[in-house]
Amino acid sequence: MTELTKPDKTRQLSIEQENAIDHLLQGKSDRSTAEEVGVSRQTVWEWRKKDVLFIAELNRQRSELWSEAKARMKSLANRALDVVELQLGSSEPKAALAAARYVLQGTQLLGETKLNIGGPITPEGVILERLRVEARKELAPKVDRRDLFDIDLSGTHKYEEDIEALAQRRLKKAMAEAGLA
Repeated sequence: MTELTKPDKTRQLSIEQENAIDHLLQGKSDRSTAEEVGVSRQTVWEWRKKDVLFIAELNRQRSELWSEAKARMKSLANRALDVVELQLGSSEPKAALAAARYVLQGTQLLGETKLNIGGPITPEGVILERLRVEARKELAPKVDRRDLFDIDLSGTHKYEEDIEALAQRRLKKAMAEAGLA
């Protein structure tokens, strides 16, 4: 009997996980995604909150989707501004006011228009982000509050350097525990 071997040591997403990512990127809920993929809602939730490989791939695809959308928006921007400019000169007050609002939002003078689509796009990045949170919680009670204001010549806080060092020291073990070593 021949033993199957993995081509590499890196764990891969299952077909269900890949399909779940597609549904989540379409804006579907955990429940709807679970029904479509054939798993429980709890499973989808656990993938989104705990599975570093799933989280990283979801973030990567979301970032890619937004990059494509931004490129499309940029290509439409000049035409849209022409329309807004025409509306600004409109004799209809509501149309002119709406156009002015778009201009102000576009220049970020009226409310925030920037969408946060960030998040780590690699499993290592997801794990490192979690390790930094854990390190911050662990080191916070031990830190002298004056150290929070202690900045070195590069402009880095010593406390933040300690957090990063602790997180980096724990990264290899965490990667192995996640099956990604």
